[in-house]
Amino acid sequence: MADDTPTPTSAVAASTPEAMTTSLVERLHFFFSNANLRQDKWMRTEMKENGCITLDQLLKFQTIKSISTDKELLVKAAGELKEEITVDAEKEELRRVVPFDWETMGDGSHLSLCCKNVPLTEEEKSEGEKAFYGAKHEYAVTRDELKALFEPFGKVGIVKLRFGRKEGKAYPLGMAIIEFENEEGMAKASAELLPKEGEAKEIEIKGNKLTFETVKPMKCFQKGAKRARDDKKDDKDKQEKEEEEEIQFEPVKVEMVKGCVIALTGLSDETCDRESIREAVSDILKVTKDIKTSGLYVDYTRGATSGNLRLTESKPEEMKELVAKLNDGTILIANSKVGSAKMLEGEEEVAYWKGFEEFLNNRKRADLEEKRQKKKQKRFSHKGRGGGRRRQ
Repeated sequence: MADDTPTPTSAVAASTPEAMTTSLVERLHFFFSNANLRQDKWMRTEMKENGCITLDQLLKFQTIKSISTDKELLVKAAGELKEEITVDAEKEELRRVVPFDWETMGDGSHLSLCCKNVPLTEEEKSEGEKAFYGAKHEYAVTRDELKALFEPFGKVGIVKLRFGRKEGKAYPLGMAIIEFENEEGMAKASAELLPKEGEAKEIEIKGNKLTFETVKPMKCFQKGAKRARDDKKDDKDKQEKEEEEEIQFEPVKVEMVKGCVIALTGLSDETCDRESIREAVSDILKVTKDIKTSGLYVDYTRGATSGNLRLTESKPEEMKELVAKLNDGTILIANSKVGSAKMLEGEEEVAYWKGFEEFLNNRKRADLEEKRQKKKQKRFSHKGRGGGRRRQ
């Protein structure tokens, strides 16, 4: 199923910082817009629970990282949307100036037109495909082409190509929802395309004359509705939330073994990895290079500049020798000298073991959360719920 995220109009492979900034401004404007948040449950939930979206999260979006992975450039782009987004450069967080809520923003139906008779392609299909889909089963126009068609009326927030489903497979309905960013654009389009008097303006694309109608509000927004989408959960949502809150597990307890940890700083964030660390230190520590039998654990995440070596039992002489040779450059890690190496003692050592125990418990909690989410997704899939949008 096609996703509703529009393609950036600026060149993705922009060669100058100015061009990339322009493209990033466009992406941020879209992702933080009412039009996108109405359909993007992940972003709504993230901002409701944490109040923000982080730069690291945004850089996972395909149409953002394809432009640039430079955080400073992303902050600069966000700074050009001061009426829409606030930036905390130190915490690397972006927030909406006006928080999104369903009661205030609505479902977008009051800003939307339903566009019908959107052209579809005719391609050579097998007899089985024709029987299943019909002769036509792809849109012959893009969201960007439809968006350009309606921009003369006003700024378009999002174009959603509509699909149906048959036996779990998507097929186009020849229909699109055009949602404007503001009431002015919607009013102008309605006056010309759905006039109360006189003839309606005709719009044609690729040989098809488009027809239009208003969009009905979702049931929860219709007059007399008792509940709104996210803010007033139904009983089932409340029950699921309670179940999530009640998930408990037996905490992992870690017994501190003194004199077993070496802290490393100044590691290469480009070439260093666990294997190169293990390769460099194993001989001095007199342990095998086999992960399962060595008794040496490398606490390191690729791309970081610091990490720790943890032994299952103390080897004071070997550890002192290793620290000395790492600090004087006799031993290199990934062909680079480390910034510093030291054996942890006292409060630093206690803090390390406390952090390690916390890490293990967070990982256990995350594993349980993942299992619960998989069960929930499986339950939804059994109800015939399909489709979804890819993050871009």
